[in-house]
Amino acid sequence: MTGSNGDRPADDHPDDDHSNDDRRVTFETEGETLHVRDAIEGERLSLRFDREPEPRPAITDLFALPVDRAVSFDAESFSIPKYSTVSVRESGGEFVAELSEDLELSRGAYCFDVVGATKAFVRAVDVEVSATGMAGGRAVEVEFDGPTTVTVGGRSLHTRPEATISVPDDPEALMTAVSALGSSIAEASPERSWPTLRGYPPRIRRGEALEVPDHLDIPDAGVEIAVPAAYADVYRVAPLAYYLGATVVSGSDPELRLESGYVEPLPSEGPALERRVSELLGTTLLLDSLARTEGYVPSDRYEYERIGGDLPFYPPNLADRPMADRLMEYLEVDPGTVEPYLPEWPTTAVLRPGPSGMELLGHLAHLLAPIRVRGSSVATASDDRESSRKRGEPAGSGSPTAVAAATAPTLAVDEGTPNPDDVPLPSGTAALTAAAYENGLARSRPTKGDLRVSLIADSDERARAFERAMTEPGPPDGVDSWEVLVRPTREELRDRLADPDVGLSACSLPIDGTRVACAGGVVDVAALERVPTTTVFERAGRVAPALASVDAGSLASLAVDGTLDAERVRTLVGLLASATPLAASVTLARVREHAGVRLAGDPSAIAVTPERAGAQGLVRVRSLSETEHAVTWRSFPSTAARVGTEYHPLFEWADTVPELIGTEREAPRPLSTAEVLDLVPEADSVVELNGTVAFERDGLVEADVRRSARRALADRSAPAEDGISARFDGE
Repeated sequence: MTGSNGDRPADDHPDDDHSNDDRRVTFETEGETLHVRDAIEGERLSLRFDREPEPRPAITDLFALPVDRAVSFDAESFSIPKYSTVSVRESGGEFVAELSEDLELSRGAYCFDVVGATKAFVRAVDVEVSATGMAGGRAVEVEFDGPTTVTVGGRSLHTRPEATISVPDDPEALMTAVSALGSSIAEASPERSWPTLRGYPPRIRRGEALEVPDHLDIPDAGVEIAVPAAYADVYRVAPLAYYLGATVVSGSDPELRLESGYVEPLPSEGPALERRVSELLGTTLLLDSLARTEGYVPSDRYEYERIGGDLPFYPPNLADRPMADRLMEYLEVDPGTVEPYLPEWPTTAVLRPGPSGMELLGHLAHLLAPIRVRGSSVATASDDRESSRKRGEPAGSGSPTAVAAATAPTLAVDEGTPNPDDVPLPSGTAALTAAAYENGLARSRPTKGDLRVSLIADSDERARAFERAMTEPGPPDGVDSWEVLVRPTREELRDRLADPDVGLSACSLPIDGTRVACAGGVVDVAALERVPTTTVFERAGRVAPALASVDAGSLASLAVDGTLDAERVRTLVGLLASATPLAASVTLARVREHAGVRLAGDPSAIAVTPERAGAQGLVRVRSLSETEHAVTWRSFPSTAARVGTEYHPLFEWADTVPELIGTEREAPRPLSTAEVLDLVPEADSVVELNGTVAFERDGLVEADVRRSARRALADRSAPAEDGISARFDGE
C-alpha cells in the first residue's frame, strides 16, 4: 500500500531558532555547488553543477508549482544527492516520470521536482535531457544537450511554525491572529487540500499586546467569517478560517460572507455552529480534493467515482477559481451527496471558553481538527492536585493541568462530548496541552524498526509474563530491542523513566497521582526533566502521570486504570511500533474492554516514524467460512499523515484507485485463506483476523486461519483470543 500527501513529508528535525526577518528560502554558492537553504527547517539541499553558479533573482511565477524564491544562471549539467527523490514534470507542471531509472527526454521544457532535506525545483527550457536514475542509491546526474539557462526554485517544507503571534487576552485581538493562520498555506487553488501545501501555521502565544510579524503573508481570499467577539465562537471557527484563508471579524450573528456580496447564515447556538463549521470544512476539503485530480499529482479517485456525476459542476473546472467562487459552487451541493465521503477528523478538540486555549489554535489548525467548547473559563476543576485534596486523597506534587480535552473516532467515549472540567476525564478521552505539539517539533520519534522498549514490572511473576510474551515467538514487528526491569530501586526507576533513548516505556508499578512507587521510595514523573517518547502507565486511575510525562517532553502517553495481561501489552506495543496512532492502537488492543484508559497528547500521535512516507493502514478479516473471508480496509490519519493525504492500497485481488486517508472500503469479493496469509507481511498495515491482531512475527499459517474462523463462526459475540495478538498454537 502507498500513501501520498502531495509531496514526500520531511524527516523529523530539531527545532532551530531563526530570525523572523529570515526568508523561508535562501541560496548560497560554494564552488560549483548551490545550496538551497530552508530557513524554517534549518536544513539545506545541495545541487552540484558543471560550473560555478552565478545566481541572479528570478520570478517565482516561472514555476507551475509554488516556490518561495528562485534564482537563474547558466549550466549544462547538474547532480542531485542520492538522499533525494526526483520526479520530472513538463514546464506547465504535468507529470512525466519518476527518476528511478535512466531516462532520455526529447527537446522540451522540463522541471525537475526534488525532495530531500528541503524542496527544490530545477527548470530548463528548449533542451534535450539525459538523466541517470537512482537505482542502487546513486545520485541523479542530469545533462542537457548544451549550455542553457536553468532556474532553481526553493520551497520550505514548512513542517514547523515560521513565526509566533503574540495575543493579549482579548477575543477581537484573537480574531486578527486567527486571520493570519492561513499565511502558511502555499496555494490559493484547490491544491491546498494537499497537507504539504498548507504548511504549519504560526504559533499563537498569550502576551501583553497584539504582535503579528510583518513578514507573514496574510491571505486575502475574499472570504469573511463573522462571529460574536467571544473566545468560544472564535475557537469554533478557527480551523475553517485557516483552511479558507478567511478573515475573522466581529459580528452580532455568525455569518460566512463572500466578496460577491453573498452571505451564508451560520447557527448562533454553540453546538449547532460547531456542527455546521465541521460540515463546511469537510465539504470544502473534499470538493477541493476532487478539483485537484488533474492538478500537480493527477489521480483517479474513489470518491470521484462515487459522487462526481452527482455534482452540479465539473470539479477540475474550478481549479483556477478563487476560493470565494469555489465556495459559491460548493454551497449548492446537496449535503446528502457528500456526507458519506467527508474526511474523518482524527482529532476533535474540546476547549474551555477562556483565553487558555488560544495557544492550541495553530497546532489544531495544522491538523484541521474541529473544535468544540465546553466547561469553565479557567482550568481549575481538572487540576489533579486540587481534586485529590478535596477528596482527601494524596496526589503527586506538581501535577500538570490539561488546557483542553480531545476525542478520536477510533476511540469513542461513552457518551456525548467530554468536558475538560470532568474529574476524572471520561475513559477514552485525551488531555491536551500545547506541550505535546511543541515536543513533536523539538524532538524526533524513533524510526519504525528501531524502537527500544522498556517494560517495568512489580513482581517476578509479572516480569516472567512479559518475557514469555516477548519471546514466544518473539517481539512484535517494529521492535528493535526490549528489556524488562523488575522491582527497581528508586535510582533504577528514575534512570529508566528519564531515559530519552527509550522509545516506548510500559510501567506496571503502583502510581499515586504522578508518583510511581518503587523499592525504597517513589519517583515523581512531574519532577523529571527527560522522558521516553511514549510511556504507558498502568494502575493510574487518572490521566495525571501521562500528562506529567508529556509536560516533561513525551510526544504522547497513556494512563490505564488497572493492569493489562502481558499478551495485551505485547499487542499494544506492536501496534504502537507499527506507527498506528495512539487512539487506534488502544482500540485494536481492546484495552478499554479491560480497563479505563486516558490519553495525554493528541490521540492521532504516532510513536514511531514510518520507514516510508504514507499512512498506516488496517486490514480487517472476517471469516465467512474456514476457506472464505470478507475483507475491509482503511487508513489512519495521524499527526504525520494529515487529512487531505491520498492512500492507495495495492492488492492483487482488487483493482483499486486512491482514496482520501481515513476512508473505509470493502474488498470486491471474499478472499481465500492463502490470500489472507499474503496480507500479514504488509509493511504499512496491520491485520486484524476475527478480532485478533496478527503480526508477521506470530508466524501465522493456514491452520491458524482455519482455527480462527471456526472460533469466530461458533460465537461472533466473543472475538478470538479476546483481541490480543495470537499465538495460534492449538485449540
